[in-house]
Amino acid sequence: MSASTSEQSSLLEPNEQGLRTTAANTFRSVERKSGIRAAIFFLECILVLAAYTYGVFAYGQGATNHAQLILMTAYGFIYFLRLNLMSLWLLKRELAVEELTLVILIWIPAILSSFVFSLNETNSKLVLVLSLAIYLFGSFLNTYSELERKWWKSKPENQGRCYMDGLFSWSRNINYFGDTLLFAGWALATASWINAWVPVVMGSSFIWFHIPDKETYLAKRYRADWTTYTQNTPYAFAPYIY
Repeated sequence: MSASTSEQSSLLEPNEQGLRTTAANTFRSVERKSGIRAAIFFLECILVLAAYTYGVFAYGQGATNHAQLILMTAYGFIYFLRLNLMSLWLLKRELAVEELTLVILIWIPAILSSFVFSLNETNSKLVLVLSLAIYLFGSFLNTYSELERKWWKSKPENQGRCYMDGLFSWSRNINYFGDTLLFAGWALATASWINAWVPVVMGSSFIWFHIPDKETYLAKRYRADWTTYTQNTPYAFAPYIY
């Protein structure tokens, strides 16, 4: 989700013997048994999005550029639509308590509050177009990579195997990199240098916390494939960089 949670979207699959892996002692391994948490998450997203949308138009520091305000609002709608696509359809695992509390009620609102209260007007078409391009590319990397993996995992012959193709052949965590890019584009649309903290902190949290945690799990979950994957795709986050 990112912030993501999206970020934490390793799908629970049965192994070759139909048993749960012993490496699955994490939230990533908790199989979804009902839609209650996803429904709660959906309602939380509506509340956060409504507050953000109101804030953009009510508290932006004198920003009157309609194109900029519409873009900021559209970014919110697209992002929360993607989050719920993830939680309701792409994820097979249960949503973690952390995702229902710290992520959606504290982390995401903190980012959006920063965007709202430091929003400066810009009439630069270049800034807005560049912002849109970065946001859309980041959203594509995150969402399409997850779709590719889901389609591949849906085939019986791929059960219990590690997905190593498509966008995930660019980076082992291309979805995390996509999240960081989309928030960089979103921050750029605020025309405030203060919001540079968002992609910096988000990218750092992925690199230093989420990726090591996730890859420790995956290395055990997919023992047969993991060494080959890391050799063929040496980049953990940003393609050709890290």
